[in-house]
Amino acid sequence: MDPAVAVQHVRERIGQARSALADGDLEAPVPQCPDWTLRELGLHLGEIHRWVRGAIVEGHPNTEVPPGPRDRAALLGWYDDGAGVLLDLLADTDPDAPCWAFGPKPSTVRFWLRRQVHEHAVHARDALATVGRPWTIDADVALDGVDEVVRMFFPRQVRLGRIAPLTRSLAVRPVGAGGPDGGWLLAGDGTGVPPSAGPVAADAEVSGAPDALYLLLWGRVSPADPQVSVTGDRSAAEAVLGTAIVP
Repeated sequence: MDPAVAVQHVRERIGQARSALADGDLEAPVPQCPDWTLRELGLHLGEIHRWVRGAIVEGHPNTEVPPGPRDRAALLGWYDDGAGVLLDLLADTDPDAPCWAFGPKPSTVRFWLRRQVHEHAVHARDALATVGRPWTIDADVALDGVDEVVRMFFPRQVRLGRIAPLTRSLAVRPVGAGGPDGGWLLAGDGTGVPPSAGPVAADAEVSGAPDALYLLLWGRVSPADPQVSVTGDRSAAEAVLGTAIVP
């Protein structure tokens, strides 16, 4: 993704989440994230803004972020301050500048440009869903997000010992859009498997529009959602999707 386009995506999502924080019920539970209220989602995003700034500027993952304010006016000001610093940093920093990142090498600002597009796309959706407003995502951005889950987050979850290697396999195939030939494959520990599902026989297959697959892999819709179709062994699909393939 072009860096300027990525920054614009992040800017728009930051604004969408803020609009919900500005006039939504801060005590309302976030759909699909029942342990969070809208206020806690706003605090999480404000912490992310400051933590990512530390990863880029300070070059480590240990930036300590003091708890944000809970009063709406103060929360919005705090949110705006952190978001503004992050957006300026992403816009003004050489995308190839080295920094700390948790993705594949090389560790550069490009990782954070991509990661913040998806961090904010998912959480903007959470915020908008909490206040009953619609959310959309471009197909190419959704496809990139599916790729990030399959090729970066899932192997990392296994590598860090957060989940065991998968014993069942799942093909993820977008309908009516791009992506790798034949879609993606979730299997094993995420390494040493084909980068695309191609002709590989998986235990199950899930297909749908890019936005539906994106939300499915992030646990915002279930395999039973009418936006997605499951073929093959449904229990295998549910087992894979019920595993913490994302943090």
